[in-house]
Amino acid sequence: MGVSRIVSRSLVAAAAVLATALVPLAPQAAATPPESPEDTATTRPEISMLDLRVTPGDRTKDSKAAILRCDPAGGTHPRATVACEQLAAVHGEFESLRAGKAKPMCPLVYRPVTVTATGTWKNSPVRYSQTYSNACEMRAYTGKVFAF
Repeated sequence: MGVSRIVSRSLVAAAAVLATALVPLAPQAAATPPESPEDTATTRPEISMLDLRVTPGDRTKDSKAAILRCDPAGGTHPRATVACEQLAAVHGEFESLRAGKAKPMCPLVYRPVTVTATGTWKNSPVRYSQTYSNACEMRAYTGKVFAF
């Protein structure tokens, strides 16, 4: 009887091991669906960081530059808060800064000024460049964005 008892216990032990292998220890939670773009947009911070440059004529060595960060406003731009507000009003579309503005009363002096902006606005890439006839025209059309 000793041998049959050992065989019997071995079979019970084997069945227990097999049962544990087949039945998961804890029920698996339903797989979490991947984040939808809407979820990611609400959890991922919106970054608005721009490298702004003002270059008189073709003299790149005389360029002035500033970093503009928005939400919260900051960077090296001296009027960051106002510049961010002006860009927010046009949803970061630099071309729209001059929309609806009348031709400014500026002297008829041709001293071209080129402004450039590269970086991101609300996580979207930005590459903008525009040449104005002179600094007066640039200020009239771009407000405080390039005022540094």
